[in-house]
Amino acid sequence: MKKLSDSELIVIREIFRRPSSTLNELAEILENAENRQVRKPNKAVDLRSVSKFKSVGNKKIREGLIKLATDFRLDLSLQADTPEEKKEEEEVNEILLRNGILKGFDFRSNAMVYLFFALKEQSILPWQAHKCRPQCETDCKSILGTLRSEHGLPSPNIQLEVLDLIDITIKEIVARET
Repeated sequence: MKKLSDSELIVIREIFRRPSSTLNELAEILENAENRQVRKPNKAVDLRSVSKFKSVGNKKIREGLIKLATDFRLDLSLQADTPEEKKEEEEVNEILLRNGILKGFDFRSNAMVYLFFALKEQSILPWQAHKCRPQCETDCKSILGTLRSEHGLPSPNIQLEVLDLIDITIKEIVARET
């Protein structure tokens, strides 16, 4: 997957945390961050640049997720039965994709697979739906904790099963944008 530039990373991080951020808000955040890191202090950030950072960053993430899903041979087809349900599923999948999440079905293992883009590592973390054993529960909850923190969601209730936590996290991410 192509790495995000510093500016793209700043914009995408803010969008993940607050999906309703306006271009003006993103420009202000980018300008404040870049004055300290990337840009020369006298160079202002314009809305066109912010929009470009947003679209290019999202495109890199989307392409990386789709390429990995293809490499894993995941079935990305809609599972709903009625046209209304298919439309709703399509909308949810689009929201998830904008948030760096892609889900698909792996027929080889007969399980749902989630691909999560992690900002910190700038990599995609695959996670296969399964009932956790004590050996893997810590790792699974760590992946989930990373996902939740990068999306500005509170820490999960650690008493819940990992499968329930994934479902709750997905629903919370979708609910922010609907």
